[in-house]
Amino acid sequence: AVRLCGQGIRDVTRIAASDPRMWIDILSANPGPVADLLSDVAADLAEAVRSLRALQSADQDERREGVAGIEDVLRRGNAGQVRVPGKHGAAPRAYEAVVVLIDDQPGQLARIFADAGLAGVNIEDVRIEHATGQQAGLVQLLVEPKAAPVLTAALRERGWSVRQ
Repeated sequence: AVRLCGQGIRDVTRIAASDPRMWIDILSANPGPVADLLSDVAADLAEAVRSLRALQSADQDERREGVAGIEDVLRRGNAGQVRVPGKHGAAPRAYEAVVVLIDDQPGQLARIFADAGLAGVNIEDVRIEHATGQQAGLVQLLVEPKAAPVLTAALRERGWSVRQ
């Protein structure tokens, strides 16, 4: 099942691959605030579990409460995510993704970045999702919305397979 999770599982577990000694140092320097935050997270998870269990109920009122509980947790998550700073600590900005199929070969990323530069487009961020069981993946080039059509046309002109 983990093989089928995709990029999301990599994103949310990246810190788990860190050196535990480094995290012991960090957590030892901030035990109270971290414990308080973890208590809040535990309460949110407990509410999510209660709400999910309510969704299994035959009672319609209990199911509605479950939906409302899950929606509340998700909306608070949305509100918290918005508070995360964007590029260079500025307010988060909306970028458009230009999605390109890319072979898993040396130099492909360099080539696509160079082609974007030749088109005069700045790549604000990049995400790569590897295709399970294939020597290819999808690269999401995040750019200013007005630059997306320019980049799309330039990449297609240079032979890249741009996805809609």
